[in-house]
Amino acid sequence: MKFPWKHVTSLSSENDGKEEVLAMMSRAFSDAADSGQSSGFAQYVLYIGTTDVKEDMLIEVSEEGFDLLQGVKVDYGALEGCKGYSRGVIICCVASAMPSVDFRSRFFGPKVGIDEDPVTGSAHCSLGPYFGDKLGKTVVVGRQESDRGGLVECILKPDEGRVCIVGTAVMTVSGQLSIAI
Repeated sequence: MKFPWKHVTSLSSENDGKEEVLAMMSRAFSDAADSGQSSGFAQYVLYIGTTDVKEDMLIEVSEEGFDLLQGVKVDYGALEGCKGYSRGVIICCVASAMPSVDFRSRFFGPKVGIDEDPVTGSAHCSLGPYFGDKLGKTVVVGRQESDRGGLVECILKPDEGRVCIVGTAVMTVSGQLSIAI
């Protein structure tokens, strides 16, 4: 399926809210932040940016930092309290240890009633271009690492402003909607 390309803009200063995001990360993942490091989770953060119209916050961390988040209890209230985005928080890293995967991610959407989404196609509209640019590729594969998780291939079409997303899906609900006219 073809989706709109979502650009990511860097938060580069305190005026952009970078310090607020780092504090949010340390609160939301306090168990990971307390894993023996006095500087908290901020030491693992490599990049902070927002997607078009500040819909999502994209936070790239080191692989070590990403691994620390596995099995950690998340404080969704801390994620929800950050003012720098309107929909979700994407946490991601390069996947150097996985030969067929370019990046790993998780998506949290407490502002829209989703604690953690299993596989978020719309998040890959920014993840694909971000990692495609970073890795110099026109096709990237992401692994979203929620409890259910999944693989998403992103075929980047910058000249069309589109990201083609390929993957498999699981039907969880089926129904029929009737509208009286």
